Amino acid sequence: MGKRRNKYEASFKLKVIAAATATNNCAAAKEYGVTEKMVRTWRKNEDILARMKKTKCVMRSGSAQWPNLEKSVAEWISEHRQNGYVVTRNTIRKEAMKWANTNKEESRDFKATASWCSCFLKRHDFILQLKTKIARRLPSDLDSKLTSFNSYVISQRKQKNYSLSNIGNMDETPLNFDMVGNYTVDVKGTKSVLVKTTGHEKSCFTAVLSCMADGTKLKPMVIFKRKTMPKIKFPAGVFVHVQEKGWMDG
Repeated sequence: MGKRRNKYEASFKLKVIAAATATNNCAAAKEYGVTEKMVRTWRKNEDILARMKKTKCVMRSGSAQWPNLEKSVAEWISEHRQNGYVVTRNTIRKEAMKWANTNKEESRDFKATASWCSCFLKRHDFILQLKTKIARRLPSDLDSKLTSFNSYVISQRKQKNYSLSNIGNMDETPLNFDMVGNYTVDVKGTKSVLVKTTGHEKSCFTAVLSCMADGTKLKPMVIFKRKTMPKIKFPAGVFVHVQEKGWMDG
């Protein structure tokens, strides 16, 4: 027979939270005979526990304390997702706080905490969805190629007595002007997760990063896909070039 789980009332949890605030999570856990994980969880949900009945044990998403606020935020999320925009937990909290600041009479004591956001998502059947993407596979013989190249560099250095400051590594990486996030909040059960962009997610430029074997870092280089140099002032610590295809050609 499995070990029976203990039930702890809200008043007890608040005592543990107070002890943890005064000392630390580990000390409070030892003092009250609970696990440190429990203390961390209770501290994250302190605002919910403070509003609960002192004799209540279980924290559930329950009914909304600010129903009009949540209705407005839920509609905002649905509208944004219908238009294909990414919605994150942070943007939800910002939108909720924005509504609260303009409707203070209906949102007293509202703080848009992380725990409120979690309960809100459960109440309205929203979850964090992953945007579908295709991952590039690495070569199956990658390890052997790395070992072979490393041996070649070592042998060349021994033969020609190269100093570390003359051995460098350069990498050019394509970057998109519109970096679309991989996750968005959406209705639970949604099979097709659409994410709308500015239309420039395929427009890219190249960043070139280089360093020497002695630890010296060289200034980064940026290559734009165009024929003429942009007529704007760039930061002094970066080299800016243009090329028709947007990458190094020699």
